[in-house]
Amino acid sequence: MTVVHRLIGLLLLTLMTSPSFAQGVTGARQVCDGGKAAGFDCKNVDLIAWMDRSQLTTEPLTTDPFGNIIQPSFQMNDMWGWEHDESGRSFLVVGRTNGTAFVEVTDPFNPVFLGELPSSEVDSQGNPRQSTWRDMKVYANHAYIVADGAPGHGMQVFDLTQLLTVTDPQVFSLTNHYTLVSSVHNIVINEDTGYAFAVGMGGGIEPCGSGLHIINLVDPANPEFVGCYAEFGTSRGGGGYTHDAHCVVYNGPDDDWSGSEICVNSNERSVVFTDVTQKQAPSTISVGQYPATEYTHQGWLSADHRYYFQGDELDEARGAVGSTRTIIWDVQDLDDPVVAGEFFAQRNTIDHNMYVRGHLLFQSQYVDGLRILDISDAVNPIEVGFFDTHPSDASVWAGSWSNYPFMKDNMVAATSSTDGLFIMQPASSLVTAIESGQELPDAVSLLDVYPNPFMSESLVEIVMARTESVRVELIDALGRSMQVLFEGTVSAGETLRQYLPGDGLAAGMYLVRVQGESFETTRRIVKAQ
Repeated sequence: MTVVHRLIGLLLLTLMTSPSFAQGVTGARQVCDGGKAAGFDCKNVDLIAWMDRSQLTTEPLTTDPFGNIIQPSFQMNDMWGWEHDESGRSFLVVGRTNGTAFVEVTDPFNPVFLGELPSSEVDSQGNPRQSTWRDMKVYANHAYIVADGAPGHGMQVFDLTQLLTVTDPQVFSLTNHYTLVSSVHNIVINEDTGYAFAVGMGGGIEPCGSGLHIINLVDPANPEFVGCYAEFGTSRGGGGYTHDAHCVVYNGPDDDWSGSEICVNSNERSVVFTDVTQKQAPSTISVGQYPATEYTHQGWLSADHRYYFQGDELDEARGAVGSTRTIIWDVQDLDDPVVAGEFFAQRNTIDHNMYVRGHLLFQSQYVDGLRILDISDAVNPIEVGFFDTHPSDASVWAGSWSNYPFMKDNMVAATSSTDGLFIMQPASSLVTAIESGQELPDAVSLLDVYPNPFMSESLVEIVMARTESVRVELIDALGRSMQVLFEGTVSAGETLRQYLPGDGLAAGMYLVRVQGESFETTRRIVKAQ
C-alpha cells in the first residue's frame, strides 16, 4: 500500500469512527459517569442505545481499506414515535434525507431496524431524491410524512401496523399519497381532534400558500382537505409562511379560549396565535413580537398551556444574541402574549426542535446535542442535563436535529445528522425533582430557604422526620457544585440551620440540593444584584 493510500485510509478512519466504538452500541446501559457515557460528553443522562447510519438502512454497506464501515450518504433529520395500544410495542419513525426508517424500541436497549420508506421525490434515474428536511407525525396507527425542497413529494401516508409482522428489514410501499400539497416543510397533528396541519408549503392547493393547510384524518388512511389559513405580514417575505406550529385543545388560564383548538405558529418573524376551531374559517387571535428576531423557528407549550417556549434558529448564528437563547412567552392572555423572560445558555450554538414533557424541556441544539431544562419555574429555567450526540463541531448545522421525549420509562430518543439515532434516559432525580410548594420526601418534615431572593445571605432550614446522613450543597445553573454547606448526620426532629453567604456569588439562579440516604430534593434560590 502506498503512502497516499495509507493517508487516505487514516483520514477515512478519523472521519467515520466515533468516540469509543465503531458502529453504535446496544445491549446495556452506558452510565453517565464523570461527564462521559461511552465516550460522549454528558450530564445526568445515560446512553441506552445508539444506532449509527449504517444500521438504519437496507442498502449494501462498503468498507474502507482497513475494514471500517463507510457510512451511507444520507443524513438524519426529524423523528416521532408510535405505540401500538393493543400489544404495547413501541416504535420510532426516523427521518433520513432520502426516506424514513422504522425502528422498534419495545426493548430500548436493543432497538431493531425494521425497514424503510423511500422518498416519493425521485431523481432522473428513479432514485430517492435527498431532502434536508423530512418531517413526520403519527395519528391513529398511521404516519404522515412530508419533505421540504422536494416538488412532487406530497404527504406520504403509511399504515404503521405493517411493522407488527416484520421479520427482516424491508423496503415498504406507501399506504396512500396525499397530493394536494407538494413540497411541505412540516406536518403538525393535534391527536385530540384528528386534524393535521401542513405548513411551509411550496405548491399544492391555493390560497393556502405557505400557511396552514388543514387536513381531516377521521379516515386515517384517506386524508381530506378542509381549509386554509395564513396571517400575512408575519414572515420574512411579508406573506403568511408558517415554519412550524403546536396545535392543542386549549386548557390554559385564559377562560375566553377554554376548549378551543389553538395553533401557535412560528412564522419566521412572529409568533402567531390562531383559533382553528372552525376549520373553514380560522381566525387570528394575536401576533407576538420579540427582541432580536432573526428566524422564528419552533416552540412548544407548557403542560398547563400557561407558557410557550420558543427558539429562534438564526439569532445565535447572526450575532443578534451573545449565547444560545430560549424565549419564554407568558400566554395567560392569548389576546396579549408577552415575553416573560429569556434563558441564555453558557454557549453560542444554534438551537433547533424542543418539546415539553412535564416540568422538563427537551431541546435539540445541533452540535451541543440534547439539552434538558427544568422549567418548574417557567420564567427561570435551569439546565439540568445534556447528552452531546456530536462530539465533532466541524459544522454549526451538524448534530442533534430533533428529539422525542414521550417514550416509556422517561426514555428520550434523538436524531443526530451524521451520527444516527440515540436512545437516552435522564437521571431519575431530574424527572422526579421536588420543587418548592410540592410534597416533601418522607424523611423530611421541613425544608425552607429564606429570604429568597437574597443579597447578603440566606438561611437553609431543614427538619428531618427520621435520622439520616445528609449533604447540603449549592449548585449553579450548569449543575456544578459551588459549595458544600453541610455534610453529616441529622437526627429525627432536629432542626438544621445553615447560612448561605452571598459574598462572592454572582447574581443569578442557583439550586440548594439536599441529599439523604433515601432521598434527593432541591430548592431554587435567586441571588439578587
